[in-house]
Amino acid sequence: MNELLRTTNQMSWGDPILPIVVDREWEAEVMADIGQLPDIYRRLAPSKWLRETMLKWPRIPVSEFPRHLGDISSLVTAQENACRYCYGVARSYLRMFGHSEKAINRMERDMQFGELDEKERVFIKFCRNLARSSPRPPKDEREKLISLGFSPKAVSEMAFHIGNHCFVNRVSTFISCVPMHKLETISYSFMGRIMRPLIARKLRGMETTNFEPLPENLEYFPGVVAALEGTTGAAALNEAMEGAMETSILPQELKILIFAVVARSLECPFCATESLKMARSLGFDDEEFEQAISSLRSPRLSAEETLLLSWARETVHYETGSIQKNLRKLSGEVDPTMLLEAIGIASLANTVVRLAILLE
Repeated sequence: MNELLRTTNQMSWGDPILPIVVDREWEAEVMADIGQLPDIYRRLAPSKWLRETMLKWPRIPVSEFPRHLGDISSLVTAQENACRYCYGVARSYLRMFGHSEKAINRMERDMQFGELDEKERVFIKFCRNLARSSPRPPKDEREKLISLGFSPKAVSEMAFHIGNHCFVNRVSTFISCVPMHKLETISYSFMGRIMRPLIARKLRGMETTNFEPLPENLEYFPGVVAALEGTTGAAALNEAMEGAMETSILPQELKILIFAVVARSLECPFCATESLKMARSLGFDDEEFEQAISSLRSPRLSAEETLLLSWARETVHYETGSIQKNLRKLSGEVDPTMLLEAIGIASLANTVVRLAILLE
């Protein structure tokens, strides 16, 4: 427990930024699904698509590459994104899955000093680079993974799982949700060590692949979704995209502009083009669209919406302490449900744009 406390105490983290919203029906659904009600799900309650995505995505299993790499990727991305919440969960899960504290510490050391075998080393490099704001992983990193024996489908699944973790990291960080101290404590307790096999079996048994089949015509960023074809990630991403883009909490203009701002910041031509196509369908001409992205303002947006668009660029290049501080200030100026929705949209945009590397 000392190692976890030492590392987490170094991570900047504040009190929750958004309030708890009581929704008994949703709380009952969470309890029926996972048998507990973590604080984060009560703060996500007002956004149906976001709360459901955050409930499902962390439990999507890997199938095309080794499971232990999937477990490690959650630790790598939480470290890279300095997410106190996810880092504590990742270390606790690794312990529940049978890894000793010494082994976990060695993983963290090896991630930095390169003492892993070549396949693990290249995977972790890919994971770190995809999680970072820049540089995005070059094409030859994916080719290297394939040359080491991973299938193209496995590399696509890797990219989704890394993007999945980054999505959860961002939402958790932006909300500054309460860490799961009970889980962390249990993983280090005497009873936790005795019950590890049963707890691990229960955790693995909570994995989910329950997603609707892909529709024939993909509406939102179809190229990115299609690049994940054959993996659970394709349906999971499409379901989240449909939920995010079809909710009425924020106007379509703002959501599309947030995607465009993230695409511009990460220099992703595919997502920039897709965002422009969607904006044109709403009546934007190219000059108006370019002006909105460059200035982070548009006459189509209200004062609150303009604040959210300006903030969205921070979500690409961010430090936990500063972005939580800025969000805390923003929470006094913007309706909390709108802010929650913007947190979800910006986090999803960062995931989609990073996954577009599969199209390069």
